[in-house]
Amino acid sequence: MKSKFNEFLMRYGENILMNMMRTFIFLCCLTTFAFGSKAGFSQNSKITIKNDSKLTVEEVFDLIKDQTDHTFIYRSDLFKDAPKVEVKRGTIKAETLLKKSLSYGNFKYSFTSDGTILLDKKPEVPTVIPQLIITGTVSDNTGAPLPGATISIKGNESVGTQTDFDGKYTIEVPDNNTILVYRFLGFRTKEVAVNSSTTVDVSLEEDAQSLDEIVVVGYGTQKKSDVTGAISTVKSEDLTQVVTTSPTDALQGRVSGVTVTSSGSPGSTADVTIRGIGSFGNNQPLYIVDGVQADPYYIDPNNIASMEVLKDAASGAIYGTKAANGVIIITTKKGKSGKPRIEINSSLSINTPAEEMNLLDADGYVNVHRQMYENAGLTLPQYVSNPPSVNTDWIEATHRTGELQMVNARVSGASENINYSIGGNYADEIGVLIGSEFTKKGLVANMGITKGKFKVNTNLNYSETYRENYKFSLRETYQISPLIPIFDDSKQSGYGYRDGDIPDHRNPIAEDHYLNSYTKSKYFLGTLSLNYEILKGLNAKANLSVSNLNSYGYNFNQPFRARDVQEEGREYAFISELNTESRRINQEYTLNYDFQAGEHAIGLLAGYQRIREPFRTTYAQAEGYKIEEDEDGNEVKVPAIILDPSFNTLDAFSDGTYTASGTNAEYSLVSQFGRVNYSFKDRYLLQASIRRDGSSKFGKNNQYGNFPSFALGWKLTEESFMENQNIFDFLKLRYSWGQAGNDSALGYYDYVALISQGKSQNDGGYVFGDPQTSYLGSIARELQNDDLQWETNTSSNIGVDFASLGRKLQGAINYYKSTTEDLLITKVVSPSSGINDPVVNVGEFENSGLEFELGYSNKDHEFKYSAFATFTTINSEVTQLSSEDQVLYGVGLKFGSDHFVNQTKVGYEPGAFFLPVADGIFQNQAEIDAHNLNGSPIQPDAQPGDIRFKDANGDGVIDDGDAVYQGTAIPKFEYSLNLTANFKNFDFNVFFQGVGGNKIYNGNSFEMLGMDSGRNFRSETLHAWTPSNTNTSIPRAVLGDPNGNNRASTRFLHDGDYLRIKTIQLGYSIPSEILDTLMIDKFRLYVTGQNLFTLSDYDGLDPEVGGDILSRGIDRSLYPRSKSFILGVQLQF
Repeated sequence: MKSKFNEFLMRYGENILMNMMRTFIFLCCLTTFAFGSKAGFSQNSKITIKNDSKLTVEEVFDLIKDQTDHTFIYRSDLFKDAPKVEVKRGTIKAETLLKKSLSYGNFKYSFTSDGTILLDKKPEVPTVIPQLIITGTVSDNTGAPLPGATISIKGNESVGTQTDFDGKYTIEVPDNNTILVYRFLGFRTKEVAVNSSTTVDVSLEEDAQSLDEIVVVGYGTQKKSDVTGAISTVKSEDLTQVVTTSPTDALQGRVSGVTVTSSGSPGSTADVTIRGIGSFGNNQPLYIVDGVQADPYYIDPNNIASMEVLKDAASGAIYGTKAANGVIIITTKKGKSGKPRIEINSSLSINTPAEEMNLLDADGYVNVHRQMYENAGLTLPQYVSNPPSVNTDWIEATHRTGELQMVNARVSGASENINYSIGGNYADEIGVLIGSEFTKKGLVANMGITKGKFKVNTNLNYSETYRENYKFSLRETYQISPLIPIFDDSKQSGYGYRDGDIPDHRNPIAEDHYLNSYTKSKYFLGTLSLNYEILKGLNAKANLSVSNLNSYGYNFNQPFRARDVQEEGREYAFISELNTESRRINQEYTLNYDFQAGEHAIGLLAGYQRIREPFRTTYAQAEGYKIEEDEDGNEVKVPAIILDPSFNTLDAFSDGTYTASGTNAEYSLVSQFGRVNYSFKDRYLLQASIRRDGSSKFGKNNQYGNFPSFALGWKLTEESFMENQNIFDFLKLRYSWGQAGNDSALGYYDYVALISQGKSQNDGGYVFGDPQTSYLGSIARELQNDDLQWETNTSSNIGVDFASLGRKLQGAINYYKSTTEDLLITKVVSPSSGINDPVVNVGEFENSGLEFELGYSNKDHEFKYSAFATFTTINSEVTQLSSEDQVLYGVGLKFGSDHFVNQTKVGYEPGAFFLPVADGIFQNQAEIDAHNLNGSPIQPDAQPGDIRFKDANGDGVIDDGDAVYQGTAIPKFEYSLNLTANFKNFDFNVFFQGVGGNKIYNGNSFEMLGMDSGRNFRSETLHAWTPSNTNTSIPRAVLGDPNGNNRASTRFLHDGDYLRIKTIQLGYSIPSEILDTLMIDKFRLYVTGQNLFTLSDYDGLDPEVGGDILSRGIDRSLYPRSKSFILGVQLQF
């Protein structure tokens, strides 16, 4: 592995310095007009609170005195009986902290000329005889009680009280016209009129203006204002707006730079990429759940408190080899102080296909097939000249209304020394295709104990899933003739298939009935974390975890027939079982030291990690036949004796043919890492890290890799020249550089010359003698390669974070550039070498782009609203392969060997589209004759009504040599907009998401618009070209397609731009005065529409199309996407 750190500094250091100077000058000019004097605390006088704690009023004064130039003068007994002030870790303005520490009583303060603060009591207000006693509870917006909140009477601050541990309070007020003022540090002050109520429950909202948000980073937490990398956060309330069984689905559109593509199939997993494609292997990010690597698929979305997305290499480099594709840190919900809370969430989704394939009915089918035969000059078949009186709608027969039921419950709470959270979840989904279903159920338990200097945390997660995919072929469903009935008692199986010369296809309803298959999985994740504070600020931590995934796959069918021409294998019963077990054992030990020396704040981290991942698989199958010799001595298959065809166990096939296989392997990783965080005056920030990984996937020459990073930050609003400007409440510049590794493209033992053994020629077997007999042999088809090394992603990021308008407006801008070097790809060698094409480190990718995040929130009035938008540009390029002219082709859509549409070449995006250009339709023979080269027709088999193709290379022939670059499936930009509003007890949300600049190849259309062979077609083919219908884009119908109208070409390539209304949600919370009588804290009802509207010019079923790296953007028999109508309820006790 190589580091280009020095080269990087030499090349870009000067430019970075110049740009920072220009930015500095610009900001100075921008804010000069706003300068002015200000008495009292300066705007930037802020107090840093290291830990959540309860302080006396005098201790608050000491904090302010130590971190500002102010001192205090007051009577020694003035605060003798003052209650303690609860403070939270973060940063708060000095003036805000002082006011809130004095808010419980009737105090005033003033400044002397030298900055000394004088404290005294306000003049006594005559006591009013109380007439009413008001009780209630103060909680946050989630319902958690706020112990220590202050309640006072507006206009008479000397009368007040505090909430107890459960957030409850009692206060005496003079009359119904009294207004109560509720305050809690870190939350917005709220005023409530008593009116005729004797019980007043209040929910306070967090105040983003006073405390900096704490975000989770690699191996720790940081204030958001101190983060120097590109990190975005998605909160629980945003994730749960999307009703889904997988948390990664809910990330779509929430974070700039993150691309999420989901299939819509029940139980499927979304494809997630961060800042483009960086490998020919696995491009999925690393997922960290509560501090350990885990699979998010088995995490309940409703149990997630937040998801932090680490997008740049500097943020993720501390994770080393796993972080090249970015890191997503998931933090699950924990117990909060106060009384135990019970939360129950339940929803029911009614799902229907957003779009369905519009196929020809029986009359249209016969009409188009008649044109096919007539244009080919052939005799009409019987099914066209005399069709049966059958008209089957195969889409209606195989599609249905689906539903998803979800329920989850959680009990949580916390005291001074213990916090706990125990929950369960259940989801049951019926897919929109018959035979598809999914069930997921799980339990989770978290507990934390603090005893003196010891902290112990345990997390246990157990989940089971059951998944059935649809059993039939969607492609066959689209193509089977409507002249074939679903059921036919005259057929052997009772299901319809062709009679006479009707084209033969498999009956999907028969396949759904006879084919039985499912997958079960059991997942366990257990974590034990031990923390000991050795000295103040010095903590030792051990993090131990084990995860285990057991999967079981089952397939069974009796002998059956679903078409006229019996398919090989279906005439016999079949059964198979697949068992796999993968385990991850993780040991992690860290030493963390945080301390301050004057204006210097330093954080040091050192760690060691060891991971073992053993893997085991066992497969067995049995078929209901056996091999016997006929009377001529030839081996033939004959049915095995199975007592009952419905017996679905391997033992039942004891007279049949068995096959079994199995293997086990192990992957190991050992790592050492370190990091330093440095802050000077809370305005100049530095972070640097290094990680050294050793992987068992590499040979002795490159088994270890080093991954460094550094990041710089500058809080401009902490500078004196920004002190009195009124534009920015917060402004920070960031720059980061880092490297992260990737070994996911390699198998466990790819560097070794593995030897295979068997009796066939493919695995080393030999044939001797007469009669010929197979003998056991061995062969090595790979070369030993101890020089394979890590794929290395080098990333740089420059960004700015800002807040304005009293922090109501907040945003971030990032520009990133990343290069993945030493890509592991296949190098083509001569067939005479006698070996398989080797995997070598020769490839290189580059990704760059801009990211914008902008949010506005206004909660000052009864009508509260917010808006959050993201916009991302993506530029991906392959800059190196094994040679300049190497071409990596995608999948062949026609039997795997024809109809290639994707190519990966140097200078283009991975999996770009290279296609011949379709240039309209020949309207007459004269146009065909004019399309020539030196008098020779370029398309000699063309007739009027056929597609004209451009001869791009000028050789007079239309073939693969005329394929030219036509774009990419990777969007040029992605965007989203989330709007929320709250008025009284109503809440509303609408979420838009979209992409642009990408292409989609409709891989269904070259067959479904083909009109060239015996299958059904889309209803648009009724408008095919004829001499009387020339104003159309669909060519003539002709059997055999002599002109190649259906070849891979731009005819089937479409713009992939779309704008989708992802969710629309309306909720209503029952008023607290009603709930109090029922002893319920929260009762919310909501209705949601999901994927209801999509704006797109794409002619396929849905424009959200993914795919693998080399074949991206092909829409080929994909599971229909659903639109959903959802009813839900949220309860809290």
